[in-house]
Amino acid sequence: MNRKIEQFKDIIDASNKITFFTGAGVSVASGIPDFRSMGGLFDEISKDGYSPEYLLSTDYLQDDPEGFVEFYHKRLLIADKKPNLVHEWIAQLEKDHRSLGVITQNIDALHSDAGSSKVDELHGTLNRFYCIECHKTYTKNYVMDHHLRQCEDCSNTIRPDIVLYGEVLNQSTISHAIQKIKEADTLVVLGSSLVVQPAAGLISNFEGQNLVIINRDPTPYDREADLVMNDDMVTVVKEI
Repeated sequence: MNRKIEQFKDIIDASNKITFFTGAGVSVASGIPDFRSMGGLFDEISKDGYSPEYLLSTDYLQDDPEGFVEFYHKRLLIADKKPNLVHEWIAQLEKDHRSLGVITQNIDALHSDAGSSKVDELHGTLNRFYCIECHKTYTKNYVMDHHLRQCEDCSNTIRPDIVLYGEVLNQSTISHAIQKIKEADTLVVLGSSLVVQPAAGLISNFEGQNLVIINRDPTPYDREADLVMNDDMVTVVKEI
């Protein structure tokens, strides 16, 4: 592994247009469970006898608005989770003008919390909420501090600004992410299984020199990568 870490360090040092693509694995070190991995949030919810896909769907929002709100207050709102070393390292490379920014499948907003400003959140963010009727917006902190469940203006349901099952990804975000990948000289995939479509398929637009994948388990794109590390990414970042 030392040889691979040295190779990774050399790639980063030689790159000036790095794009990062991150998945749930990046946030595990911050105490946020991976949604689908064994022992993750998916399994935790399933133990209660519910389908996670249904509870995170437009169908559930329409069928039982109060239940939907109760679910996200119980399962999704996180106040005590902070960015970890990986989030901070990615943000620092952006500040140093070495990175084009980060594309993330995560909804936890920890990249923004760490100081990254060029963030394409493919599945939305829990940092924003809005009323489904009048579209008044709220911050996550305001929703949590006031235990808010209904819009203060029209008393309708407020929801997080995330992509639910049954909704399509924001096309402007997708287009911006593709452009960021095409312009990169190095694409670093961190903590993503690269199986959730259409987000994972975006990396096929990479035309640069180095594709690096750091993930605990193998991915469908490992054969196309110039460097693959099945290791803990916090350990890797500490080493470089």
